Amino acid sequence: MKTLKPLNAVTAGLAATLACAGLLLSMPASASELEGYAADSTNSVVRSNFGECWRTSSWSKDNANAECDPNQVATAPEPAPVVAEPRRTVQRINLASDAYFAFNKADLRPEGKAKLDEMALHMQGKNDPRLQITGYTDRIGTEAYNMQLSQRRAEAVKDYLVSKGIEAEIIETTAMGPKDPVVNCEGKTGNALIQCLGPNRRTVVEFSAFEVIEEAK
Repeated sequence: MKTLKPLNAVTAGLAATLACAGLLLSMPASASELEGYAADSTNSVVRSNFGECWRTSSWSKDNANAECDPNQVATAPEPAPVVAEPRRTVQRINLASDAYFAFNKADLRPEGKAKLDEMALHMQGKNDPRLQITGYTDRIGTEAYNMQLSQRRAEAVKDYLVSKGIEAEIIETTAMGPKDPVVNCEGKTGNALIQCLGPNRRTVVEFSAFEVIEEAK
């Protein structure tokens, strides 16, 4: 009758047999990682003395183990570069009437034309540009007259930009008259009131276009 060797002795004998055959045992691995490779009873990949994993007939590139065959494992594709989405940005200039229009007039002065020249140059090559021109006046005079004056000033700005090659279709004008005052000048009269209300007599030009904005890191 044969005497059964203790389990530890059997394991030791198996390891010794594999070592004599030129094999080494590696660390245990999961069943999915071992598919296509020889494994021992402890679920460890069998390796040669050269550190190479022993493959079985079921091995293929699809079940290649990253530790055994790193060159055979398909690598994930490089993530596509993140492209910033264009956003519509707005730039605003304020044409104060005292500086760019004669008092109570709608004719652009040289200073106003120079400012608009800069904007027309900046608009070149922009994606889907838009212009919003809004005219304002002070509260002196009737509301009807001030609405007309603010419209004439807005139209004067539009006409000048069109003369510089800006398409009229992308320009919108609005007359606001004395609405949305910047200053109130309570208690002033005559010339002092006219001078004080100067900031209210203005034409605001808003230029917008789609631009790619770099996010701060």
